[in-house]
Amino acid sequence: MCPPQPTGVWAEDVAARGAGSHCALAVEEVQFRRGETEILTNISWQVNAGELAAVLGANGCGKSTLLRMASGYLWPTRGKIAVLGHRFGEYPLQLLRERLGIVEAVSVFPFDAAMTTRDVVCSGFFGALTIAYYRPTAAQWQRSSHLLEQVGLGPQRDQYYNTLSTGQRMRAVIARAMVRSPGLLLLDEPTNGLDLPGRESVLAVLAGLHQQPAAPAIVMVTHHLEELLPGTQNILLLNRTGGIQARGAPEAVLTEAHLTAAYNWPITPIVRDGRYYAHTPPRAWPQLLTPL
Repeated sequence: MCPPQPTGVWAEDVAARGAGSHCALAVEEVQFRRGETEILTNISWQVNAGELAAVLGANGCGKSTLLRMASGYLWPTRGKIAVLGHRFGEYPLQLLRERLGIVEAVSVFPFDAAMTTRDVVCSGFFGALTIAYYRPTAAQWQRSSHLLEQVGLGPQRDQYYNTLSTGQRMRAVIARAMVRSPGLLLLDEPTNGLDLPGRESVLAVLAGLHQQPAAPAIVMVTHHLEELLPGTQNILLLNRTGGIQARGAPEAVLTEAHLTAAYNWPITPIVRDGRYYAHTPPRAWPQLLTPL
């Protein structure tokens, strides 16, 4: 089950959003320290099954650290984390990871150079960077091909993975993360370093996945408002010291006051076609020359 009944302000938030067996991710009063440095402070947040969510904030605020804790690769200094109804420490971590899809920008590159795009996607069944030591079934090959069509890479199925563009590689890695139909898909800055068409193609793929029947809960880490998917329902905005600035629906979180406080920089949000953009007037640029 998810963590026991929360208290205080978080209890009100969870009550309003729904709780219990429908939560894909529950983080309760989590703190993370590395040495003497406190990276995350008293983080409580819930993502429901099938929900489209995001962790937003400036560089260094602990976004990626939180995602790595949610995937079980880091352990909180204090607090509790539950994924897909199971609390870490009370359920085999390996079994939980089999129900997670994890995508990091750095994972675009490390596969065997001899692998085709479909090989890379199929490797997700085995949690490996090669399929040289495995014998995929016909169903696994078929699932891999289907997902490549879904992310717009059907024609590149037999192309060597390392000859794809960076944006195409990221779409292939997303397909790889989906081969076992995860209940929770975690993405750490999946559009990092992409040009505009590459970024938009990745966002289009994620938006399409969210529209599929039995879609996983999707949690994406980013520090750019324009990378938030239309239809994002739940945002955790971290401040520069690793605490919560705001959480909840975009219209409540993505305000000028919250964004300016979180980034310690004047930001005016602009909404167009369901997407958010950050604007800073040029008159504020001279502040870059002074300490924040």
